Amino acid sequence: MNFLLIQLRRIGDVLMTTPSIRQLRETFPDAHFTFLTESPPDQVLRENPHLDEILLHRKSEPLTDSIKFFLNLRSRKFDCVIDFFGNPRSALMTFCSGAPMRIGFDFRGRSWAYTHPVMISEEVTYAAQDKSQLLKPLGISVQDFGLEFIAEEKDRYYAEDLFRKLGITETDYVVSLSPVSRQPYKVWPAERFAEVADWLVEKYSAKILFLFGQGEKHFIEAVQSAMTMPALHEYDVPTLSETLAILQKVNLHLGNDNGIRHFAVAAGTPSMAIFGRTWVANWTPPQQTLHRTLEFDPGCKNKCVYPKCNLECLKGVSTDAVMNELETMINNLS
Repeated sequence: MNFLLIQLRRIGDVLMTTPSIRQLRETFPDAHFTFLTESPPDQVLRENPHLDEILLHRKSEPLTDSIKFFLNLRSRKFDCVIDFFGNPRSALMTFCSGAPMRIGFDFRGRSWAYTHPVMISEEVTYAAQDKSQLLKPLGISVQDFGLEFIAEEKDRYYAEDLFRKLGITETDYVVSLSPVSRQPYKVWPAERFAEVADWLVEKYSAKILFLFGQGEKHFIEAVQSAMTMPALHEYDVPTLSETLAILQKVNLHLGNDNGIRHFAVAAGTPSMAIFGRTWVANWTPPQQTLHRTLEFDPGCKNKCVYPKCNLECLKGVSTDAVMNELETMINNLS
């Protein structure tokens, strides 16, 4: 069997496919699995032991290159294509592959691209669980939704060297903080993060290590400028796998609903995430206590009108609520 798996766009969405990738490999151990995605999310799959090949789609390319890309997909003669993304472009890619079995969600206006359109559950469930529904036409039921992201040895060396340069010792209590997101409806106010960070330093003698990506430094600066207690000094932006290695060494992670929080889940590092417009159940592993969340529904999350609002869902999460939840976590973990 020659499989093509498709998931474009965001890092977290790609991570959510990893339980399905693992189950596909277990079911078809001799198959060839190609994964089509974009950069930088491809970084989370580079060391995935269940994939044979990664294809990159470039968003902005000349028409002639796009035509070559589609012709290349066709020439590979895939037996089965699974479109985990389900937007118009990925649906077109799936259809143009010419694969005899094409699986995707039965979204309006896109089901024509698939030989096996799958109705998505109406329940609000974990995104990894939602994506695994696409394996049902193959007779596969996924039970393990653990995310899979692997740091190389060089990434672990990087994290160890960074901790040494920052003066972090084995006895320090280190909290990683990621107040970043490209989506305004996911960004909890910087001054509130600063208040919580100061409290962590004062009460637990925590060392605050900021995590961020390219173009996100201003989020960090906004929190640092509002803090009264010291945080660890700045360092160069790490790669995604280096970020994972850092998370494997910290004691606790705090931040917005973003890709780095999913890295913490994959790393098995206790995490606390603050949610705005999006639903907690979609992005938090079910039936566990290691990863906590806080959200506030002002009564409009089911009929969200963003950006025609003041983001009451985010502003409704108080610093007291976050500190109380963190205190419970820390006490349970100690």
